[in-house]
Amino acid sequence: MTATLTPASIYASPYPDVELFGGTVYEQIFNDLTDEDAARTAITELTTGDTITYGELQRKADAVAGYLAQRGIGPGNVVSLQIPNSINFAVALFGIFRAGATVNPIGVLMNADDVEKVAEMAGADLFIGLTDLGHDKYVGEGELEGIVDKQLPAPDVDIDGTALASVPFSSGTTGMPKGVMLTHSNLTSNVLQSKYMLEKNGMGSASATLSPLPFSHIYGMTALLLTPMMLRSNVHTMPKFDLETFLRAHGEHGIELTFIAPPMAVALAKHPAVMPEAFAANKLMFSGAAPLDEEVARAVERRLGTDCVQGYGMTETSPGVNIGIKGETNPGSIGYPVPNTECRVVDIETLADVPHGESGELLVRGPQVMQGYLNNKEATDETFVDGGWLRTGDVARVDEDGRFYIVDRAKEVIKYKGYQVAPAELEALLLTHEAIADAGVVGVERDGLEIPRAFVVLQQGAELTAEELMGWVAERVTPYKKVRAVTFLDEIPKNPTGKILRKDLRLIPLEG
Repeated sequence: MTATLTPASIYASPYPDVELFGGTVYEQIFNDLTDEDAARTAITELTTGDTITYGELQRKADAVAGYLAQRGIGPGNVVSLQIPNSINFAVALFGIFRAGATVNPIGVLMNADDVEKVAEMAGADLFIGLTDLGHDKYVGEGELEGIVDKQLPAPDVDIDGTALASVPFSSGTTGMPKGVMLTHSNLTSNVLQSKYMLEKNGMGSASATLSPLPFSHIYGMTALLLTPMMLRSNVHTMPKFDLETFLRAHGEHGIELTFIAPPMAVALAKHPAVMPEAFAANKLMFSGAAPLDEEVARAVERRLGTDCVQGYGMTETSPGVNIGIKGETNPGSIGYPVPNTECRVVDIETLADVPHGESGELLVRGPQVMQGYLNNKEATDETFVDGGWLRTGDVARVDEDGRFYIVDRAKEVIKYKGYQVAPAELEALLLTHEAIADAGVVGVERDGLEIPRAFVVLQQGAELTAEELMGWVAERVTPYKKVRAVTFLDEIPKNPTGKILRKDLRLIPLEG
């Protein structure tokens, strides 16, 4: 299987187009609900043991929609939603969709000032969740049960796939947060694209899945919640990631499909608490949110007797663009473009297509690509190239078989004496060292020169000096890629989806 390369250097998906859905996210999940599916468990909360069936979830979502309609919330309105992964999150999310309103998902770790700023930028007419913003547009999570008990009838609304479904906020390819406008069609298309790829990976309907990453992030919402629900899976989740709960769930619930981010893969490969026999039912580890190194993925496969694949995407693409297939793509690759999707690889400066096999910025076109940034025409115009191509800001390459690899973020590439050094490549190498539990690499200035600086977390009881580590790396890389400074930390700062917070690392002073 290879991605088709046209004369215009467009890499088309090697898979047949899927038939897209013209309705809303709510309709996609619930319109064809059979009695058998309605009785299936939709969500299991690992920390409380609470469960909800598909039928119960629909009824509760309808009741929330009735409440929202009574408050005058419907098509054209925005509702900010800040609830940790739970049954309540799903009830509120589908209630907002059923009412015809737009959801603005907000992470639970965000401070009150930032929550207020994001809700204001999104134009929120109501806020549901944890942070009490001190006005009458607020509904606490604890109020949802009473709202559902009222059983107000869901309204008649007239919206279709073109309506705005969600406005998550993303840093995009520049640093300032921007509201990403995703229609129902964007999300339903990506659910169908992702469902196709999961089925290609041998995942059937009604499987037990583990979804530990935040539903408030687009990877969590589309890949970890909506797509498994389309497959009528039992989605096991937790309000925040806890390694003990995560590991125990596999043995207790017979988890077949696990969604992870690279830091979880590192733990699965190296952590002493991992008991391989607990993963007997597991068929697939699906990694996203950041590039996963092939050696780490192979270590997970060997240790647990399962398969690893990774997907690639971004908030602006709903998010899935590429997904690997076990047995067809190696786990260090993001695989091929998903159905109905085209990609290009271009020179970052000139936007000219680069020769096959060379690295360049990845461009994407497909039904999952956003409509643009909310109230930000300038950023939208900068991000889209003629022909509807979205600039991802990520550096990719395509191998001889058409498989894609993410090299790094364009803006995170270190320029050492004019040579480009990818932090992700050095991080992947560092993680192969037996004494290292975790690592992060950034470019820092020293004596007027940008150099690669490594931040390292040692395994418990391990000993390693900066000089020893720099020498070890130097033996394994091209000279200009050598690590030239090492700092040991207790932990690498990361966001809730597992991405390294490189800006936090850059703030740590360089000794000497």
